[in-house]
Amino acid sequence: MKIALNKLDAEDLEVQNFVKFRSKKRKLKGKQSVTQLVSRAENSSDPNSKFENSDLNGLSKMGFLDELISGIKTGKEASVFLGKNSDGFVAVKVYTDLRVRSFKRDASYREGRFIGDSRIEKAIEQGSQKGLDAHQILWVQEEFRQMKHLYRHGVEVPKAIAVNGISLVMEFIGDENGNPAPRISDLKMEKDEADEAFRQSLQNLRLIVKSGRVHGDYSTFNILWHNEKAVVIDFPQVIEFKNNQNGETFLERDVRSLCKSFMRQGVKADAGKILREVRAGERR
Repeated sequence: MKIALNKLDAEDLEVQNFVKFRSKKRKLKGKQSVTQLVSRAENSSDPNSKFENSDLNGLSKMGFLDELISGIKTGKEASVFLGKNSDGFVAVKVYTDLRVRSFKRDASYREGRFIGDSRIEKAIEQGSQKGLDAHQILWVQEEFRQMKHLYRHGVEVPKAIAVNGISLVMEFIGDENGNPAPRISDLKMEKDEADEAFRQSLQNLRLIVKSGRVHGDYSTFNILWHNEKAVVIDFPQVIEFKNNQNGETFLERDVRSLCKSFMRQGVKADAGKILREVRAGERR
């Protein structure tokens, strides 16, 4: 299960625009960072330039990604880009190599997840090269799988489109000009708007729990506000009640995190009461 993992240059992502990933005739060369994958030139002057192992190139060949336009968000675990395909804008999430990611203590989230190969499972626990490669892929695949599950159960989430290696393509949440929707944590809302955003966020939480899942990192930092709609993002840490004994602990944390983060918007809520109500709707 050896794969090529692209190194991400987070500092570059914050200051550069990314353009011209469109041409399928032009393939880029070697093991390069995401910044190197995208050129400002319309055409390459090097006819021999090739890029054969890129997850992004694979998504392009499959027709899911024609162009990378700009960086949307950069983080220690992953970065999100604005992309484009034949259907319009898409969001492209590229994970940082697990070897340099900060989110390594994820055993409590991974508990009960199906791997299907005892040797791979052992390699992951031992932290071997093979285990790290497998761990990386499983983490990304889990986000894709959970997005599809939550979308089917009526939770307001971006539609999952495609996954390849450590990169995935999803529905872009933003306007027709490619401007991404803001996180609620980045806004200063009027009281009525904040109350409505909280109501919708609670409804999404109830639907997540009813579907047998816990988000695991639920707060205004992972909820977008778009066209007066609360849209939940970030799902690799989602866990399933039936497979993970930590479910109740993470659910309580999610409820308290949601209430605490909405306090910055002037919303006062009884976290204990909400937790009891949400638990009443659990589906095991």
